[in-house]
Amino acid sequence: MSRYGLKNGNTMNKTIEEAPIDFRFDIDALFAHLTGELGHNIEDELDWSFALRSNDLALLEKISIELEDDFLTHVQESVEEEDSEGNAVQGDPILVLVDRGAMTAEEVKEIVNQLSAIANERGLTYEGVDCCDPIDYEEIFGWIAPEDVLPRLQSMNDNGLTPDVPLPWTFLLQTPSVEATKAIKDALSEADMSDIDEFDEPDEDGNFGLCVFVPGRNNEAALAETLSGVTEIAESHGGAIDGVQFYTREEVEEVFGEEEGLEEAEQGEA
Repeated sequence: MSRYGLKNGNTMNKTIEEAPIDFRFDIDALFAHLTGELGHNIEDELDWSFALRSNDLALLEKISIELEDDFLTHVQESVEEEDSEGNAVQGDPILVLVDRGAMTAEEVKEIVNQLSAIANERGLTYEGVDCCDPIDYEEIFGWIAPEDVLPRLQSMNDNGLTPDVPLPWTFLLQTPSVEATKAIKDALSEADMSDIDEFDEPDEDGNFGLCVFVPGRNNEAALAETLSGVTEIAESHGGAIDGVQFYTREEVEEVFGEEEGLEEAEQGEA
């Protein structure tokens, strides 16, 4: 099921009868569309996304923290929109709040009322509600399998990522021993990849690990070359790449926790 509700219909110069329904704000019409035209069973879960907008990024980030116990939150700092003449322009930041559940129209309306009240109290704009099939956030934000990382970058480029802009590359390596860990670390350092974190304790299978941070860029050929080099170094000492991501050190710690990156990857492999 694709996403619903985010398309803004231009109702200018149209009669009321011709004006498209804006599902972002007409909850009853959205549910009628879901159940009547798309055959959605309301007992099935969907990811419900609610959006708040403001030109005050700090305020959106503050509210995001306040609501993170109730929603999966994400502040989108850069939002590209079209103006009345069809030109691409930068719009105000948006706070997206996601709640997964098998909701009724009344339950969605209750959340909308709560968020609309927050918007009115804090000087925000309520942008509406959207829904889609449940998203596998582990697949999106977790470690990417080595064979999938180049297609992922290609997809990012297809969606508008600027060529050759700085883009961090982080490689998660599994190693069979302390000695292998040291040998791989030394070899990577000789190859100008010296920003490395070690996992000092073995996992339940006795494996150790490394997290390698590379200041890369959005270049598929360069990433392929680096991926090949890291793979060769790891495998020559009995190790392997468990996963890759386009995260900085700070983002790795935020997503996985300082010491949980290896554990998270292995759980994903299970």
